[in-house]
Amino acid sequence: MIMKTSILFIYMLLAFTTKAAVTVSGKIVENTSNEPLEYANIVLLSLPDSTFLTGTTSNEKGLFRFDNLNSGKYLLKISYVGFEDRHVRADVSSIPVDLGDIRLDESNVLNEVVVTSKIPPFQSGINGGIVANVSTTLLSTVGTASDVLQRMPGVVSENGRITVFGKGAPIVYINNRKIQDASELERLESSEISTVELITSPGAKYDAEGRAVLLIKTKNRTSGFSAQITERFRVGKYLGDNENVSAAYAQGGLNLFASYYHNYTKRESTEDHFFTLKNADGLWKHTTLLPGYLYYGNSQQATAGFDYSLNDKHAIGGQYQFYTSGYEYDMPISTSTDLDDALFETSQSQSYTKDEGCQHLVNAFYNGDFSDRFSLRLDFDYLKNHNNKDQQTEESVNSAPANAVDIFNQTDYDLYAGKLTNGWKSDSGIIEFGGEYNNIAGNGFVRSNGATDNTEFTNTEKKAAAFASYSHKLAGMNVVAGLRYEYTTEHYTEGSGRKPIIDRTYSDWYPNFSVSGAMKNVDLSLAFNKRTQRPNFNQLNGNVIYVNRFVFQKGDPYLNKSNIYDLNLQATFKAFYLNMGYTYIKNPVLLFFTEQENNPNAILSTYANFPEYQTLHATLNWNTKIAFWQPNYSINLTKPFFSANYDGQMIEYDKFNYSLRAYNDFMLPKGWVLSCNFFHWSDRQDAFFESKGYQRFDAGLRKSFLNNSLRFNLMVYDLFDGVKEKAHMQLDNIFWDTDKKNETRYVTLSITYMFNNYKKKYRGESAAQDDINR
Repeated sequence: MIMKTSILFIYMLLAFTTKAAVTVSGKIVENTSNEPLEYANIVLLSLPDSTFLTGTTSNEKGLFRFDNLNSGKYLLKISYVGFEDRHVRADVSSIPVDLGDIRLDESNVLNEVVVTSKIPPFQSGINGGIVANVSTTLLSTVGTASDVLQRMPGVVSENGRITVFGKGAPIVYINNRKIQDASELERLESSEISTVELITSPGAKYDAEGRAVLLIKTKNRTSGFSAQITERFRVGKYLGDNENVSAAYAQGGLNLFASYYHNYTKRESTEDHFFTLKNADGLWKHTTLLPGYLYYGNSQQATAGFDYSLNDKHAIGGQYQFYTSGYEYDMPISTSTDLDDALFETSQSQSYTKDEGCQHLVNAFYNGDFSDRFSLRLDFDYLKNHNNKDQQTEESVNSAPANAVDIFNQTDYDLYAGKLTNGWKSDSGIIEFGGEYNNIAGNGFVRSNGATDNTEFTNTEKKAAAFASYSHKLAGMNVVAGLRYEYTTEHYTEGSGRKPIIDRTYSDWYPNFSVSGAMKNVDLSLAFNKRTQRPNFNQLNGNVIYVNRFVFQKGDPYLNKSNIYDLNLQATFKAFYLNMGYTYIKNPVLLFFTEQENNPNAILSTYANFPEYQTLHATLNWNTKIAFWQPNYSINLTKPFFSANYDGQMIEYDKFNYSLRAYNDFMLPKGWVLSCNFFHWSDRQDAFFESKGYQRFDAGLRKSFLNNSLRFNLMVYDLFDGVKEKAHMQLDNIFWDTDKKNETRYVTLSITYMFNNYKKKYRGESAAQDDINR
C-alpha cells in the first residue's frame, strides 16, 4: 500500500510542467550606506491579480533568487523592519532576469502596531519542510522562540519539551549554530526572529540521529551597542523567576557579545504508583505513594564570544559557555506490599536527592567563500561535563527504627568534535560534501552503604562520518539525493580493574532522497531517509538508583542502536498544510519494568532493544487571518503497530491516537493582542504504555510600548487545571499503573526592555550537538 502510494506520487511529480523556466534574482541594500540587508523578506506576486506565489529571504550578502519561473509578469514586494517597503516589477521571458541592487530607505517612524501583512505565516521550504515567516506576521509578537516553535505545524510542546510529531526531539540551529540547551529558546525573543524552517526529512549533512531539524534565522542588525534585559516571573503554588541580561557590540566586521542567564524554580507534584507482579511466590502488589513532593531547580549560564569578518568572503569566530545547575527533590514516600491480598510489609521513608553539575563548552568556526562556486565551513567543539548525584533515604519498615540508605554517583565526560562542510555550485546543481569526527571519554563511580553494589566504570566512544549530497533542478522539480557513512567504536569497562564489558565496532550507510515541486496551486514533496538512534549515556549507565526496597532503576550497557526508516509526503495549499508519514524502527530502545535478577520480588525499571516498532502519522494544519482573528488549528493522528506479551497473551497496541490544538489570536485596538488557546489529547498508546487523554486551556495578553523597546506579556496556563497524567503498562508478568499531577496551572509575567536591539548573532555552529545532548 505504502509502496504503491509512493510510486503514484513520484509519477505525479514527474508529470509537472516542463515549460521553459527562468530565474529572477537581485540584491537588497540600504540606500544610504549601500550595505547589504540580510533576511529581507521578498514576496513574489503574479500580475495582474497580485496572487501570492512564493516568498524568500535575502542571504548575508543581500542576495535572493526565484527559480523555475514561467514566462509572464510578476511583482516583487520587498519588506524589512525599520525600512520602507519596495515594489519591483519583473517581466520574465526566456532569459534570466537580474534586478541588480534594490535599495530600501529607512522609515522615519517605527510605530507600535501589530503586524497585519498579507504574507502567509507558513509556506513550503525549498526542499520540502515548511517555513514560518515570523518577522512579517503576528508570530513576531508571541514571546520567545519556544512560543514560535509551538505554533508551527507538526511541532508539539508537552511538559515543556519541544518535539516534532512522529519524529521526536529535533536538532535546532540558530543562525547555523546548533543550540547548546533548550533554555536558549527561552532567551531568544520572537521579535528578533526572521524565519523558522522545519525540515522533516533531513539530508546527509545532518547527524544520522536527527530525524527532524529546525533552522531559526534572526533578523539582520545594524552596527553599534545593544543590550536586552528580561525578567520573568512564574507564579503557581510557589514563586519562580528567571533573568536574562545580554549585550553586544558590532562595528565593521567585528561582533562582540556576552550574556548571563539565571533560572530558579520550585514546584510541587504528587505521584501514585501501583505494581502487580506474578511469580512463583504468588501475586505481589506494591503501592507507592508520593504525596506533595517538592522539586527545586537553580541554574546559571554565562556566555561570551566574538565573530569577525576578515572580508566579505571569510569569517572566523569563537564562543565560551559556562553552565552550572543544581536540582533537588524532597520526597515523602509511603509504600505497602501485599502477597496474595494479605499485607506483607509497609514502609515509610523520606528521600532527598541532590543533583549538581557544571559544563564548559568552547566552540569555534571558520566560513570561507573561495569563489562564486566553492565554499567551506569548519566547526570545532570541546565540552567538559562534571556531575554529582547524592541520594539519601531514611526508611522505616513495619514501624521499625529507620534505616539510612545513601547512594552517591559521580560522572565526568570530555568531548572533542570537528566538522567540515564544503559546497560546490555547478551549472547543473549544488553538491555538498564533508566529514566530521567525535571523541567522547567518560568515567564515573557509584558508592553506597549497602543498598546497591559499589562500582566504577569508563566509557569511550569514537565516531567518524563522511557525507555527500546533490541537488538538481529537473522539469520544475527539485531533486535531492544524499548519502552519509558513519563508523563508531565503543569501549565500556567496569570495576577498579577495568574489566571490559563492551568492546564493539559498527558502521552503516544512511541514504536520503527527496523530490519536491508544484502542481498548479499545490506544493508537494516526497522524501525518504534512513536514520539511527543510539542509546544515550543514561540508558547505557549500569548504575543502580534506589527508589525503595522493592523498586530500582538501572540502565543497560549492552543496548544496541536502532535503525529508523522514514517515508514522508507533504502538501501545502493556500492556508492548509498536510504531512503524512510512515516510520519503521528496527531494534527500538524502550523503557519497561521487569523482575530484578537478585531480588525476584522487586521491580527494576530499565531499557532493552525490542524487535520492531511501526507508526503511521499525519498532521493537518489550517492557519489564516479573518479580520482581527488569526486562527492556527492543527490535528495530529497516529496509528502504532506494536505487540507484546502479557500474562501469556499477545497484546496488540494499534489504536488510533489524536491530538488537537487551537491557537486563537485576536488583534485588539491600540496594539493589544489577546490569545485563547485550547489543547486536547486523546487516549494514547506508545509501545506497551497507554496514557489517558486530557485537555488544557491557556489565555494571554501582550503588548509592546516605547517603539517596541518595552514588551509586556501575561499568560495563564492550564486555566482549568485539566492536565493530569494517568498511564499504565503491561508486559510479561508485570502490570504498572500511575497517576501523576504536576503543577501545570500557573501564571507567567514577562517584561523585556531592549536598547538598540539590532545586535548581530554569532554565526558558528556546534560540530557535535547530538553527542552533547546524549
